[in-house]
Amino acid sequence: MDTLADSDLLQLWESMRQQTLPRRAAALLAVAAPELASGQLAGLSLGERERRLLALHARNFGASLPCVADCPQCGEAFEFELDARALAAGLPESSAVPTRSIETPEYHLEMRLPSVADSIALAEVDDARHAYRHLLARCLAGTTRTGEAVAPEDLPPALLEEAAGWMEAADPAAELMISMACPACEAVLSEPLDLAAFCWAEVEARAPRLLAEVDALASRYGWSEAEILGMSRARRDAYLALVLS
Repeated sequence: MDTLADSDLLQLWESMRQQTLPRRAAALLAVAAPELASGQLAGLSLGERERRLLALHARNFGASLPCVADCPQCGEAFEFELDARALAAGLPESSAVPTRSIETPEYHLEMRLPSVADSIALAEVDDARHAYRHLLARCLAGTTRTGEAVAPEDLPPALLEEAAGWMEAADPAAELMISMACPACEAVLSEPLDLAAFCWAEVEARAPRLLAEVDALASRYGWSEAEILGMSRARRDAYLALVLS
């Protein structure tokens, strides 16, 4: 995975500001992993996306993931820190088989794991119920009853539960949950970890700093944005020190 160049980061910040988090995450990965074709990136499992986002954060923004949580039991707000590299090392492995078939005397199911493309599509569905049905339609594309096509939502609940259970077991890193104890009441909290939000927060924080650096150096020396962003970090910092002295 490549390091994000400052020019790439600013381009992403400008072009993806109005997009959903899944689209932002995909755009970040596309720049940081240019070896992936667009189709390969879209087809990544969500667990693989999380692994790559952890690596991207550690490489470009540091391993520290500062978190804030509110205890639902006592109301205490507290801060804690996670380590992206330690999290990556502890992620469970995904199944090597991304598809599965289920056969019963009456039904036949062909299913696959949810992908990056699915997450992008679902983010644009407002209602949670509709989003679930949309995911079923995408991931259970081959469903039949006695040879006739049947909508996934019309399948027996037991079959849907089996399909959902397989997806969860086959890609356990797709939804990362963090457990921690409240320092005030010791209640154990379990919260989802949104790595796309962490990575984009770093982009939002860094972009204004880069613009300020360009403004300062362009105003003093007349250099273009491309010339300034193309400098090494050490040389740019040295010029900024001269401007501020």
